[in-house]
Amino acid sequence: MEAAKKRIDYRWIIILILLVVGVGTYFYQQYRLGQVKKYLIIEADSALVNQNRAMLKMSAKPLVWAVRSEMLRNNLDEINVFNTDLVKEKNVMEVTLLNAVGKIINSTDKKLEGTMAQDVYMSYLKTDSVEVLTLSDSTARLVAPVMGYQSKLGVIILNYRIARLKHN
Repeated sequence: MEAAKKRIDYRWIIILILLVVGVGTYFYQQYRLGQVKKYLIIEADSALVNQNRAMLKMSAKPLVWAVRSEMLRNNLDEINVFNTDLVKEKNVMEVTLLNAVGKIINSTDKKLEGTMAQDVYMSYLKTDSVEVLTLSDSTARLVAPVMGYQSKLGVIILNYRIARLKHN
């Protein structure tokens, strides 16, 4: 009888050990799954930000050409209509156009029009190529020079809200 009782005790001990190992494995795998999920979210978010920046830079060329043709005709009304329509697009926050001397000749923020640009914007007049600058974690700034036949006509500055993944 005692031998049978000891066998039963060993069976329960083995069952208990297997149960503890199973539960431990489950929680360890849940932890690892959470770590992998965080890593994938970070990687996907980084890829999304890079894609947003690339598309913003690529969209600068037609924007510059549209503004350039109207600037050469001295048709600021068409630029105003174009920029007002552009700022209605998702994630476009503000569009500002400076002339070659740094005067804001068109902006979706109307109180800036006709004023001289701040130092930050003035420094963009030295830019000779399209640049996408990071302002914050979720905001980028497109700086695109507008070139005339012989000289620079001005610069377009577009503030853009970068789409991000939601972090849980």
